Amino acid sequence: MVGNKKISVSIITGFLGAGKTTFINHLLKNYAKVHFALVENEFGDVAIDSKLIKGVEASQMFELKEGCICCTINDEFELVLQELAERFPNVEHLLIETTGVADPASVIRPFFRDENLQEIYSFQGTVCLVDALNFEKDGEKELKNKQVAIADFILISKSEKMSSAEKDSLKNKISQLNPLCEIHFAEFGNSPHFKLEDVTFQPKFYPDFPQHKTNHIKISTKTLTFSAPLNRVEFVYWLSYTLDVYKNEIYRVKGILCFDNEPFEYILQGVGGSFEIVESEQFVDGSFKSKIVLMGKLNGVEINTDIIENS
Repeated sequence: MVGNKKISVSIITGFLGAGKTTFINHLLKNYAKVHFALVENEFGDVAIDSKLIKGVEASQMFELKEGCICCTINDEFELVLQELAERFPNVEHLLIETTGVADPASVIRPFFRDENLQEIYSFQGTVCLVDALNFEKDGEKELKNKQVAIADFILISKSEKMSSAEKDSLKNKISQLNPLCEIHFAEFGNSPHFKLEDVTFQPKFYPDFPQHKTNHIKISTKTLTFSAPLNRVEFVYWLSYTLDVYKNEIYRVKGILCFDNEPFEYILQGVGGSFEIVESEQFVDGSFKSKIVLMGKLNGVEINTDIIENS
């Protein structure tokens, strides 16, 4: 950490071959004055991607091998994050590049659950690279969709030869998976629309959250609205229980909350069964309306809200 300022964290995800390494190289070049560290997750004994990354000193590049962050070495992952902060106090921003087959929810989860990491790091959000040429092809569709659904910013790569109509069609399909996310096209891994500081885990204050369901895509959204202030204790109990019961169905939750006797609105964010609630800078405007969006495999899932509506 620089002084007492926390290290910002961005996760770069996307399926195999989507262009994550190329994008990171552009990112490091475009933000040359930022002191980055990079956590690379690779399979096998030989580090390949790390040799392709330009702009981060070798000593500040950490590699996790012989498995995927999300499923086999979470303990090592958290130890690496702590070691990084101790060894390199000048680091301002940490980039974590997942393998193409990683579930990003499990990579994000430690930043919610580990109190030590929360003292050191400030999680900013997730960037997902989508391969325009191969995204809709058979193979690991559910994982690809989940990577998109959890993202805070989506860049569609390898679209240089697509027509405007083809781009519009693909963008529409991806927006169905994540209707609350910015989506832009990248040319050769670079996009003039991408700004690292704009990738934030906190939701914008939408006038209303959209609700979207489809029959042909497994991922959908559910919007819950509460017109009276919530009892914070009862709400946290309900949310913890609900996210635990439906941890395989609810990929992401986000929202704006109003609690009893609280002058400020609160921001709710959660991924993979973990969540956080933080005070925002917005005053409660008198409407006392709380809105929550759930994203995931929600068709047929009935969310019981009796405990908080009757508290």
